Amino acid sequence: MYRMKILTACVVSCVFLLVLMAGCTSQPVSKQATPVTTAVPATINPTPSSAQVQDPSLVGTWYLKMMAEQGGPALVDMMSPQITAVFTNQSNVIGFSGCNNYNGHYTLTGQGLSDGGGISIGPLASTTMYCANSTKTETTYLQILQAAETYTVNGNQELTILDNSGNTLVYQKTPYSSTFVPKGFR
Repeated sequence: MYRMKILTACVVSCVFLLVLMAGCTSQPVSKQATPVTTAVPATINPTPSSAQVQDPSLVGTWYLKMMAEQGGPALVDMMSPQITAVFTNQSNVIGFSGCNNYNGHYTLTGQGLSDGGGISIGPLASTTMYCANSTKTETTYLQILQAAETYTVNGNQELTILDNSGNTLVYQKTPYSSTFVPKGFR
């Protein structure tokens, strides 16, 4: 009986020590998890620095005055309401595309390309109203805008956006009157 008590005391002591050791070995695992968590923000840091490329001359409201597709010019309907693009300091682009409002994100690449500075626009979200008179113009406009690769802002306060196919959007800073007709369309 005495041996039974000693044996029971030894088993209880061993179990207690095992539980204690198991608790001690679980701590390093949680310490190892900490570096993994700190590594995640390190991979996120490069994104904001690339998004910080800004061009103050691009920021503001622009009014479309000409749209040209590869293979021939496409006349923009000069009637009200005007097609617009508003570029913000927060890399957002919003506007009116002739029938619907649209919004999205733009990124300046910081690269100086042969046709201007590098830009990427989109994807764009749009309202879905149907306007029979402006559907083709609006569709073409949004396609060119989302395919943008380069932009330039000249001294005459004109913004030119080119896509990879050579399609062109030309804007001006001031709204035009309803009688305005771009050069070459008179």
